[in-house]
Amino acid sequence: MLKIIQGAMQLTGRLSPKLSANIAMYLSSRPRRYADSERERSQLAQAKKITYRGALGTENTAWSWGEGPVVILCHGWEAKAAKMATLAMAIADQGFQAVAIDATAHGHSEGKVCNFDIMAKDICSLASQFSEIFAIVGHSMGGMMTMRAREFGLKAHCYAILGSPSAPLLIIEIMKKMLKVSPGTAELCQDKIANQIGYSWQELLQCKMYAPEDTPLLMIYDTEDDEVPIFHGERIYKTWPAAEMIKISGVGHRKIVWDVEVIELVNNFLQQQKKNKKIVVKGTLNKIA
Repeated sequence: MLKIIQGAMQLTGRLSPKLSANIAMYLSSRPRRYADSERERSQLAQAKKITYRGALGTENTAWSWGEGPVVILCHGWEAKAAKMATLAMAIADQGFQAVAIDATAHGHSEGKVCNFDIMAKDICSLASQFSEIFAIVGHSMGGMMTMRAREFGLKAHCYAILGSPSAPLLIIEIMKKMLKVSPGTAELCQDKIANQIGYSWQELLQCKMYAPEDTPLLMIYDTEDDEVPIFHGERIYKTWPAAEMIKISGVGHRKIVWDVEVIELVNNFLQQQKKNKKIVVKGTLNKIA
């Protein structure tokens, strides 16, 4: 089936790049879902299920562990809250309420269609259920969409991003590799994605979405990440005066959300920000199997 799609994309790319771009955008707006593993099911069973209204009016799901200042965790494209559960549970053990979102058409949320604008608005919708957001932790595209959500009024005391791209180059690379789109089609898709987010493609490459605030930002990147290369983090770091960038190695793009070292770094950051904000929270970090 994939080869048929690739052949059709190559043909339409030669005949009409505009049509090819429309097809590519249609296909890429329908994220694939993956069944929960036994470990993920067990972790979600320990959470409180929360519902929120998605940007398209769908009934969406989020999962909450613990009590205390609210920390929202945002997954990447075609990921889900369950992928953030290990990190969320460790954060909850430190005396926070860790809330992991399932964006529209992801995880246990309703819907079949999603895009970056929808994800950002979903984050805002979930956050509106709480009087204050202490921190937001985003992985991959979840970090970038957290930055986008600020333009809709989302505010937090601090932020942390794990392997997040400086611009949505990742989705273009997926189109090139999976759909075999032509260079002309890819360029049209870039413009469509940028318009979706509210910038020009050139502005996105200049990290305009990461317009700095005077709030702390923790950045963790793997130097060997082959999905979001380290240059993305270095670009963002240059734009945000209050950022702290930590480079690790040997973890990769996807495992970064449950790596023990990363979990400790995130928790240390959150604890330091609590002290700065003079929030007293009790709790200990459990060992992660």
